[in-house]
Amino acid sequence: MELSELLRIGLQVQGLAGTSSGSKPTKAAPAGSTEKASADKAATKVQPANAKAKPKAATTPAPPAEGEARSMAPQNALSGAKTLKTKCLYMENTYVFEGKAKLVSIWEDGEKMCVELDETIFHPQGGGQPSDEGQLTAAGLTPLEVTFVAWEKSREGVVRHECKGDLAAWKSALAKASGGVDVSCTVNEQKRRLHARIHSAGHLIDVAVHALGFRWVPGKGYHFADGPYVEYAVSTEGRILDKDPKAKEAAVEELNAKMKELIAADSSVKVAHVDGVRNVEIGGVSCGCGGTHVESTLTLGEVVVKKLQAKKDNMRVSYTVG
Repeated sequence: MELSELLRIGLQVQGLAGTSSGSKPTKAAPAGSTEKASADKAATKVQPANAKAKPKAATTPAPPAEGEARSMAPQNALSGAKTLKTKCLYMENTYVFEGKAKLVSIWEDGEKMCVELDETIFHPQGGGQPSDEGQLTAAGLTPLEVTFVAWEKSREGVVRHECKGDLAAWKSALAKASGGVDVSCTVNEQKRRLHARIHSAGHLIDVAVHALGFRWVPGKGYHFADGPYVEYAVSTEGRILDKDPKAKEAAVEELNAKMKELIAADSSVKVAHVDGVRNVEIGGVSCGCGGTHVESTLTLGEVVVKKLQAKKDNMRVSYTVG
């Protein structure tokens, strides 16, 4: 099966199959929109059954017009402005691994020791990206090991740092300090850099999918080192992609070729705030995102799309970052 046939199937999966030649894709709704994007139209040419299995560039649908903007709003993207009580410094610079802060609150949640800072360089788990880890230190106190960071569910806009250490000593120090305790923060640099690369690679895969002519609806991303992937919504008919080895092989080959091209282009990763929502744009594709990212595509290094696989109502694109 040639890539054009795979694309035809993929477009039908989304209910986006074209009905007339020369039609152009429509822009998707901006990130955060509550309305679904209108159906795209794309002309495809079905190859005969005895056509060669190796895909040819000429058989793929027309790529997006140069400069065409496209917004992507996966299920776990930021969809609206968030009121922040904790100032999130990691959003301003991925590559800040050390910083200062004030300890303003400390409490117990079951067996967990939780710390609130007035500002933080630690990325909380969310948006498909894992939590940062690291250490908190203060004069006269034994260090706290930061094992997990998340948004505090009971207090809007507060980043909660789950720690291991001498709870009693830190609580005593806070009780004696009128303006909070001065704290030095250190993020695990190796993990931060890896998480940023994996997350940005997931965004770039969507750029590649779009550039190849697919108009799949973004589902969610899983940007963890133990098996990252991005998913797109599919219907029951889309499961035939999972049962056709040649079709999947053709798509994976094309995606990997496009990823190499996009990485080599060394495109800048742009961050902007639109209506109070932080948007991250890579290769003209943007979405609301609160995660850490690389500064340019070249710093991603090697990214390999490993496979396509239908998972319930989604088409999963699995990848690795070397």
